[in-house]
Amino acid sequence: MKVRTKAPFTVKYMEFPELLFGTSENGINYFDATTYLTEKGDGNKHSVIDFARKFAFWFEGVKAVYEIPDLELMATDEATGHILIDESLALLFVAYVDPGFGVYMTERMSELLLDGVTLSDTRIVQAIRNRLTKEELLKLIET
Repeated sequence: MKVRTKAPFTVKYMEFPELLFGTSENGINYFDATTYLTEKGDGNKHSVIDFARKFAFWFEGVKAVYEIPDLELMATDEATGHILIDESLALLFVAYVDPGFGVYMTERMSELLLDGVTLSDTRIVQAIRNRLTKEELLKLIET
């Protein structure tokens, strides 16, 4: 299915500036799989078709949970020809391209379930920068 999107596509997760999100004219939120694969993927290992095949059960789950028709789960952007995928599959797509991130994400989910809270490494570093001086941080590291 081809869709028209509203410009511009934007970054949603600061950790993944190559993962761009946008909205179609009919209000569906997508991420641009083509751009992400171009920037971060390996053409010999990764493709949208391979992702859809390997994670078909996730696609079926998203369709069932959000009642999304088949033709709206993945689409082609009329303006760019890029493949767009429903935003709910974005982090799974990142894990497909970078399995290490998938492991990291699973560890953070375990942390959330066990401790009731989790923070990304980026957020922890930001909090430290806002609270501690370089000297205080070095002193903590040395002890």
